[in-house]
Amino acid sequence: MNALKRNAAELIKLHEDYSKVDSCIYILYQAENNSRLYAVTADREYIRKFSVQIQKVSTYLSELNINVDDNVLTPDIKRLMKQKKQKTESYLKLRKLTDSLVIGFSQLGLVEREAEAEIALPKAKKQIKTITSFDTIKHQPVPGKKFFGRLADAFSGKNKNIDTSLTIIKTEKNVVLNQDVRSFNKQQLKKIEAYYKQLYANANKLRSDEKAILLLNNKLVTEIISILQTFKKEEITYIVEGRALIGNELLEDIKALDGITIINVLLLVSLVVIILYNIIKLYKNEKVLIGLGKRAAQDSHSKSRFLANMSHEIRTPLNSVVGFSEQLSQSTLTAEQKDQVDAIRNSSEMLLSLVNEILDFSKYEVGKINLESVPFIPEDEIMEVFNSMNVLAINKNILLENKVSLEKGSCLLGDRLRLKQLVMNLLTNAIKFTARGKVTLKVNLVVQGKKQALLKVQVEDTGIGIADEDQGFIFDEFAQVYSSGKSMQQGTGLGLAICKKIVELQGGKISVNSVVGKGSIFSFEIPYEISKLKEEQITKEEPGSAGPHKLAGKRILLVDDNKMNVLLAQTVLKKWEMKYDCAYDGKEALELYKKNNYDLILTDIQMPVMGGVELTHEIRYNGDFEKSTIPILGITAHVLQEDRDVYLKAGMNDLVLKPFLEQELIDKITRYV
Repeated sequence: MNALKRNAAELIKLHEDYSKVDSCIYILYQAENNSRLYAVTADREYIRKFSVQIQKVSTYLSELNINVDDNVLTPDIKRLMKQKKQKTESYLKLRKLTDSLVIGFSQLGLVEREAEAEIALPKAKKQIKTITSFDTIKHQPVPGKKFFGRLADAFSGKNKNIDTSLTIIKTEKNVVLNQDVRSFNKQQLKKIEAYYKQLYANANKLRSDEKAILLLNNKLVTEIISILQTFKKEEITYIVEGRALIGNELLEDIKALDGITIINVLLLVSLVVIILYNIIKLYKNEKVLIGLGKRAAQDSHSKSRFLANMSHEIRTPLNSVVGFSEQLSQSTLTAEQKDQVDAIRNSSEMLLSLVNEILDFSKYEVGKINLESVPFIPEDEIMEVFNSMNVLAINKNILLENKVSLEKGSCLLGDRLRLKQLVMNLLTNAIKFTARGKVTLKVNLVVQGKKQALLKVQVEDTGIGIADEDQGFIFDEFAQVYSSGKSMQQGTGLGLAICKKIVELQGGKISVNSVVGKGSIFSFEIPYEISKLKEEQITKEEPGSAGPHKLAGKRILLVDDNKMNVLLAQTVLKKWEMKYDCAYDGKEALELYKKNNYDLILTDIQMPVMGGVELTHEIRYNGDFEKSTIPILGITAHVLQEDRDVYLKAGMNDLVLKPFLEQELIDKITRYV
């Protein structure tokens, strides 16, 4: 391939060389024309153009790749140019002189006379005149003495002997007044004829110089043309050889390219086949994945709905169990009956805790969890959980140690309920798996800048501990650790998985460090924004502060299709001296609403004939306008946020979640009546 490129470059260079050869020939013709014009007109502009053009030809010849001696080529051309210039200038001088003389003699008519015989001139007589002249010569005194000497001689009389005589000289001269013109004209003509002959000799020399110039000119052009012809001949030979060489190399390159092309085509076809195969495979896998994704989404949704329905079905009977066990515990019982009631209540609360854990995990798994962002005081929330957990620790004869080091009044912005859930889950696990010793709660706040802080919580126990091989999956869902000599621990195995999801959703991290037989340390950290409590949050009334006298005499419309729930609600309302009417479906409740005046409606959601949502809609939009603003509380076992949003959007003021305790129900009623 490189050889092919070089040959192509040589062909391009040959084309450029031929162009230079053509340019040389054209410039030579122009130079010759300027030379002849200079010889005729003697205008130096033509000889300047001639020199420039010859120099340009010399430059082109130097640029051409000619196999001649470069040391001889350029000096010969320069030498010929110099000789031509000298000869031409000499020729022009002679030509100019000769032309001027020829023109002058032509005007005198001497050129015609020179060809004739000897000129006959008339004879003339010679006249002579004698001229006599006289000259007087006076003798001068002989100088000798100075002024004072001569003055002394004058007084003494010594100048008397000086010669003062005059001498007269006579001179005669003959002047020719008229001479014979014949002899004079012959002498002048001889001189003119001699000069005229010299003029013709110069003319002959001029013609000889002109001939020499033409010969030099011819020799110069002939030498340049010879060089060009030699160059062209060599170039033609080189082209023929180059073509043959290029042809051979081209054939070899084509053969090599053919082989490479075949290999490339095979590789390309193979690559295309592989790509098509992978595309088809990816397309099939994508269809399978899409199908599996849809199925997984459907399964997840179905699971979520199933868990929600199961929660509803379990919470409804649990509402009666929890509620009546609470009412029985407040009545006068024997010690044996009180223990039995406490067992029922503890079992129902444990069952409710399991249901809540399953529902929480389901919500975290499908991403249907909403994190609040409200100001709260972390010390108050954590100490509330600590005090409630301290009762469990005392019952197991375990020390619950408080090492909470937080500044009084420090406020954070975040979800306080999730924080309480985290601390409660970790303390519950620590107390459950610690038979003796203590459980320590450590909390501190690390400020990171003006607006950011990192809350660090650590729960340390002296329990059974966790083996190293189990610590890797302790935060996985449904994960439980087997203790030596004991069966699997009670519970769903979702508590720590829920804790991990809560921490990670808030941008934090959770970890464990444990030694079997010595205890475990669970720690997490969550970043929060530093905030301040609003004034209304500080001064608001605590729930449950209302006394029985505030609710006494209030009339409540109680709507529920479950007689056990109705009986539980009646028991609570009677205890707080409230009046009530009962309805077992929404349609019956709507008729009672139209006939009577009530302070509040307490209704279940799912009922035959007409549900709680439809009843609320009829009261708000299709009933008496003056009575349409009556407070409505919905009693539901549905805990999913989207369900609760639907109920509130229908017009309900608030919701009471099953199972509920007496104080929870009273607090809700007190808020709206």
